[in-house]
Amino acid sequence: MEKLFITKENLKVLIASLKKDCAEFIAPRYEHLDDIVLGDTKADGRELLNYEGNSVISPRAFLLPQTEELFEIKSAKNSEFIAVEDKKKRIFYGVRPCDIKALKLMEEFFIGGEFEDKPYKEKFRNSVFITLSCIKKCSPESFCFEMGSGPFAKEGFDLQLTPLNRGFLVEIGSKKGSQVIRKHKKLFSKAKPEDEKEVRTLSLNFTKGKKRINYKRLARIMRENKVQESIWDDIGQRCVVCSGCVTLCPTCSCFSIQDRLSGAQGSRFRYCDGCVYAGFTRMAGGSTPFPEHKDHIRRFFEHKLNIDTQRYGVSSCVGCGRCIQTCPGNISIRKFIEQAVDGS
Repeated sequence: MEKLFITKENLKVLIASLKKDCAEFIAPRYEHLDDIVLGDTKADGRELLNYEGNSVISPRAFLLPQTEELFEIKSAKNSEFIAVEDKKKRIFYGVRPCDIKALKLMEEFFIGGEFEDKPYKEKFRNSVFITLSCIKKCSPESFCFEMGSGPFAKEGFDLQLTPLNRGFLVEIGSKKGSQVIRKHKKLFSKAKPEDEKEVRTLSLNFTKGKKRINYKRLARIMRENKVQESIWDDIGQRCVVCSGCVTLCPTCSCFSIQDRLSGAQGSRFRYCDGCVYAGFTRMAGGSTPFPEHKDHIRRFFEHKLNIDTQRYGVSSCVGCGRCIQTCPGNISIRKFIEQAVDGS
């Protein structure tokens, strides 16, 4: 595929034009205490064209909000409902490759299976994703290359930008991306050989000394119950159920549904839920198949590293490191992988 190039000045022009064609322009920006957070910068222009690190939250927060109204209940008695639709066009800029891989997995879960989740599909299909590839690790905790999700996205993006000394190398990944290029073709030029050489150097520097994790072997170890029980005991004692891991993980897809009624009217909404909560697997009558606390956080690890590997052929841990960064109990999924493999 032909590589293109855009200068920093022309990228600003491109972004200004793209903002005119969308309802929300979701991009990284500085927030409280200089945290980098994805937010709508359509009106304030606070987006970061290039940045080090990663956003505290991932695009999942916009496609699967923490709380989301599904439909209005006009009359519970007469079964009168009105679906709540979200047809906003969103452009996501500066999304890291690990989060692009996460979006591919979420697409598989919500859209690619036997049943389609209409609210998620609606938001996903109306979105454009512009990736900003990594030239260095986002944080000491991140391990995207080891999980096959960095420093560059392989699929799932519309456009991918790689920061260079003189601007950005541009890669087209979809029809949506091609349409953006065609509409703004005067802003782009053909990449030079030295641009692609610089990218290769960046890739070598990023991956130096790193080794891919054999996630299929790891899944087999977990499936055969070969993880030492002392490891699960330690994780269970450390977990304080702060929910940071399931809230920030870009591939957590669990949710619960509830109705709010005032008389015969109200709304049905869903809210993000997670396996670390004691009530998540509780059944009618109060019984639960996982009574011990360590079993709850174990479900999180099993989901990412075992079950999804069997389901999709790849782990749904993308190595972003957010769960490690946020955990007050110093639980590290990266350390768990090493312990599980070394102790098998």
